[in-house]
Amino acid sequence: HPPDIEWLEQRERELGVSFSRMIAAERHLLKSRTYSQIQRLVEVALRQIAAAFDRAQPDLIFSEDVSCLHSYIHWAIAQERGIPFYRIGSARLPKRLAVYATGFQRLDRQLRIYNELLARGLTDAEREHATEFIRAFRERPFRMPVMAAWDRVPSIDLGEVRRFQQIVSYYLGDTSNPTMVSPTEVILQRLRRIARLKLAEQANVFEPAQAGEKYVLFPLHYQPEATTLVQAPLYLDQIALVQDIARSLPIGHRLYVKEHVSSRGRRPVSYYRALAAIEQVRLLSPDQDTWSLIKNADAIAVITGTAGWEGLLFDKPVVTFGDAFYNDLPHVYRASETPKDGWYRLFRKAIFEHRPDQTALLAFVEALHLGSFPGSIHNPNKIPEVLEPENIDNIVTALVQRMQEDREPTPLRAER
Repeated sequence: HPPDIEWLEQRERELGVSFSRMIAAERHLLKSRTYSQIQRLVEVALRQIAAAFDRAQPDLIFSEDVSCLHSYIHWAIAQERGIPFYRIGSARLPKRLAVYATGFQRLDRQLRIYNELLARGLTDAEREHATEFIRAFRERPFRMPVMAAWDRVPSIDLGEVRRFQQIVSYYLGDTSNPTMVSPTEVILQRLRRIARLKLAEQANVFEPAQAGEKYVLFPLHYQPEATTLVQAPLYLDQIALVQDIARSLPIGHRLYVKEHVSSRGRRPVSYYRALAAIEQVRLLSPDQDTWSLIKNADAIAVITGTAGWEGLLFDKPVVTFGDAFYNDLPHVYRASETPKDGWYRLFRKAIFEHRPDQTALLAFVEALHLGSFPGSIHNPNKIPEVLEPENIDNIVTALVQRMQEDREPTPLRAER
């Protein structure tokens, strides 16, 4: 059937959410479909999910986060009906979980504690704890475990053979699953990545950082991913964004653009050539030392990436273009709230006028600890230890404790 446009227009007004943004969040279901079919897909999903809510009458919903069309629709209908929609994810601290219920990747529990700490001031113990975390990070920076798991040069080895066998099993078990690709395509993707990696090396598209050069660091974001599709849908074209940032920098500053470690071989050489052709850009390989680049940068520019958080821990000014979990810190300059014509002034302010707010940073770090729970949540194919019984217990405990707090509000507490 053709889509009922009049009904879709009415539901969009009622929900107060852009359906176009919902569609932009989808990674799998749009391929080979006309726009009319996509609109019909949205209509069917809206009707069916609402009908499922009518049947089940859920008291609450929990998920990882909003990361596709259907999770977006579940969230929007839950908001309309006043059904709590809990999301669970990493607290951006080692082996800590965050459970939140407001905006996308918005750690509401931590933000409430952050504002409380700013209002009353940190105790000596809280200040010491946060100070020690920052000191330890600066001395020995670390990445989250999932990043270490993705930081692998694409190859064909015994581990990849085992993973391929698992993919074949999944695919044959549900050939209509739109999130799965055929075993043939999996092999082609791997060969394509290896070939692109070799071509990029031969084409010398990457260059090294230059000692003493003043620069702003922009780490390329892995795509497609919810951190851009949902949290920054207007900045998906990273080449265009890099051009706009480069044109906004003060004279004498270069824009260092560093490839993401997870994207080795995922982008064609033509993509890198387009970036390298931008006059102010110096394109860096994924193997460049990220920590040295952050320490020596005059500012960090990210869409929503973790590099922004890491920059904050080094007291660097950070310019964001999407909804990052750390946007509430005074160290952050939100370009998404500034017209493009004002980006030059925003970068000048970040580079030349920024003064670190140690009190705010300590309060935010301590709020992340106090507002989170023990445990880890990652893809078990990459980090199998998340399926250990103790960790599953931690996940359940975190969900239950957060739900109990919302039903019977008490002062926020958490065990470190």
